[in-house]
Amino acid sequence: MVEIDFAPVPASAQKLAFSRDAGAYPLWVRCGKGGIKKIGGVMALDIRDAGRGVREASS
Repeated sequence: MVEIDFAPVPASAQKLAFSRDAGAYPLWVRCGKGGIKKIGGVMALDIRDAGRGVREASS
């Protein structure tokens, strides 16, 4: 299960925890503002810095 968010959304954390409890391997991809709340058993990928690097390289 993959959840992609541009801002911290409490409902996303609930969906990720539910999918983890159901036996899935959830991944939370963050690409906007705000922090990432750590959730046990849920992988988080913060691509905000990667996006800034791409924009800077294309300048």
